[in-house]
Amino acid sequence: MTCHFQNHIQSTQVLCVRDDLTQIRFSEFWQDVHAQSIIIKTQTEQTWALWESDSYEFLVLLFAGLFANKDILIAPHRVKDLEIELEEQGIYFLVRSDHSVSRDGEIASLNMDDTFLNQAQVYFYTSGSTGQPKKIPRTLKQLLNEVQGLDQSFVLEQPIIAIATVSHQHIYGLLFKLLWPLAKGHCFYNTQLAFPEDVIDTQNKIKGLSGHNYVISSPALLKRWTTDVILQDCTMVYSSGGKLDSGVRPLLNRPIIEVLGSSETGGIAHRQQDEALWTPFANVDIQIVAQEELAVKSNHAFSQDWILTGDRAQAIEQNNDKSPFQLLGRIDRIVKLEEKRLSLDAIEQKIVSLKEIQQCHVLVINHDQRQILVCVAVLNSEAQQDLKSEGKAQFVRKLKIQLQEKLEPIAIPRQWRFLSQLPQNAQSKLNKHDIQSLFQPILLPVVLEQQMGLEQGKYILEFPPELACFKGHFPNYPIYPGVGQIGFIQHFIKQIWSDLAWCNGYEQLKFQDLIHPYSVLELSLKRKQHKISFELKNELKVLASGRLLFASQNSTGAEC
Repeated sequence: MTCHFQNHIQSTQVLCVRDDLTQIRFSEFWQDVHAQSIIIKTQTEQTWALWESDSYEFLVLLFAGLFANKDILIAPHRVKDLEIELEEQGIYFLVRSDHSVSRDGEIASLNMDDTFLNQAQVYFYTSGSTGQPKKIPRTLKQLLNEVQGLDQSFVLEQPIIAIATVSHQHIYGLLFKLLWPLAKGHCFYNTQLAFPEDVIDTQNKIKGLSGHNYVISSPALLKRWTTDVILQDCTMVYSSGGKLDSGVRPLLNRPIIEVLGSSETGGIAHRQQDEALWTPFANVDIQIVAQEELAVKSNHAFSQDWILTGDRAQAIEQNNDKSPFQLLGRIDRIVKLEEKRLSLDAIEQKIVSLKEIQQCHVLVINHDQRQILVCVAVLNSEAQQDLKSEGKAQFVRKLKIQLQEKLEPIAIPRQWRFLSQLPQNAQSKLNKHDIQSLFQPILLPVVLEQQMGLEQGKYILEFPPELACFKGHFPNYPIYPGVGQIGFIQHFIKQIWSDLAWCNGYEQLKFQDLIHPYSVLELSLKRKQHKISFELKNELKVLASGRLLFASQNSTGAEC
């Protein structure tokens, strides 16, 4: 089997296709890596953070940093809080150097033998299952081993181009979009796509460049698919980052392979049908240990020992480390409440069996010096209308009456929040921090989705009725005031661009319509130097727009 990053180092095959259809060849990429590594090697810092929205630039900086004998920390985002946290550790973000260095250097000197592969260190910054950030180490050798495992498990036709709706900053996107093509001589489309229609437009645009393509996506995007969006020249769709909702597969005209894994374990298993058994990857062994916990062992995880996953599972064939298995839920979702052991997964299954509920997440919070169950739920369109017309108190009362037939009293959530979808972070994973914050005083709109770039950002925001700004504006007709809008817009701006200090002026502010409870809006931000343009809109029209003027961090003055 041929699967090594160095195999195509002199190749004139196309590695990357940009949005304007310009092409970058393997040999050009490695020359770029060589030139940047020479500059990075002169830097004294040993560990560098990497966040780059452009996939090609990210890949160049990743390998350039590793060839400069630096450790690379792949950040999930680049926001002010994370920058401050890393700077306190002496870690700064790696950027491309504009200094003139010949790209025609001797790229054959980029020797990727086992010594280099085993010492080249990459860290993935992940929230894990607990929500507490941690750094997961992986060597380049381990990442290559995982690519080899993908190649043993899946057959890709050649030529083929990878198209992704997920970020390369997450290990799933990095492996499937960038490292797999780099090791196998495939090609990737540089731009991360946002909508199903974007995927089709891209597939039509690249016709003739490559015979086939495969799509790397997530449950968050795939559930928005419709049957009239027809995939072109696509051999396979991959999905990871969460469970794929049942009923999504028939919406697509190509098969969907779900991938199970984590930053700690790497890829574990895959399946191609709803509720089917999971098949371990070719280079992964599994065991079922105490408390029915799934343990995995592979040559691509950060540890060569058995790793406990926190998932409950049942293997079909006992004492077979390659046996297909069934997932039974999370061990850490078994809680003890008033001396009762409760499965949060089982409670969620009962709640989603109600006709009103499409999706939900149940958790335990501290309330009045004791623990209670609470629930965040996504309603169908009819139930959403009932919620607005009946009022929340009456609507929740009806839900609880139905649940009395399905759950014991202690297992019925005491408090409820209703959203149009469950909040997700930049990697399309459930945002547990935002969910927990819904049961505290809510000062900011809920971030359902987010995308961040160097000069732009996009948020999908929902405005639950519990938001503090709705209180008093006005009791019988709540609206979100303009001053509150400027407040949360500033918050998200500073979250993306940490070099901005205070807002010291506005331009062309327009408030064109009202924001009511349960509104779902898109906030678009565009940066030009110290000026940030914003637009807040729903599906029909723009509700607010304007520009905010910011000072840089080294300026002085008072915040507006």
